[in-house]
This record gives sequence, structure tokens and C-alpha cells, in this order.
Amino acid sequence: MKMYSKDGIEMMDVKSIGLDGDNLVVKGKMMGTMAATIILKPKDAWEALHLFSWGTIFAMPKILFKGMLAARKAKAPA
Repeated sequence: MKMYSKDGIEMMDVKSIGLDGDNLVVKGKMMGTMAATIILKPKDAWEALHLFSWGTIFAMPKILFKGMLAARKAKAPA
């Protein structure tokens, strides 16, 4: 998964998301070069949930469905 700035610049290439005990661990590369391991503690994950508006939460199924279709299309033989 890649995360981009508003200008289309790749900010982070996420390689894996997993668990270490109760913590969420995100591994990847920042700005294409710097390896990073980001730890998200349960309290921080709960606080992050509050950053989402209701409109964003309700839009997530649509966004995920569009992403699934795009991923399938990219994998389909030409």
C-alpha cells in the first residue's frame, strides 16, 4: 500500500501491518528510502478513530469496493 501527498508524491510505502502484543505495527519505507517501523498503541488507535468523520466512516465500504475492483483489474491478464 502506498500513501501519497496531495501533490502525488509518494510519502510511505507500507510493506506490512501486524500485531505485536496489543500494539499495531506498520512497517515500510518513508519517502522511498528510510525504513520505518511505526507502533500504534491501543490508546492511540482509539484516539485515531475519532479523527474519522461519520461521512468518512460511511464512505469506507464504497472506497474499499472501488479499491477491490481496481486491484482485480490490475491483476487481470491483458
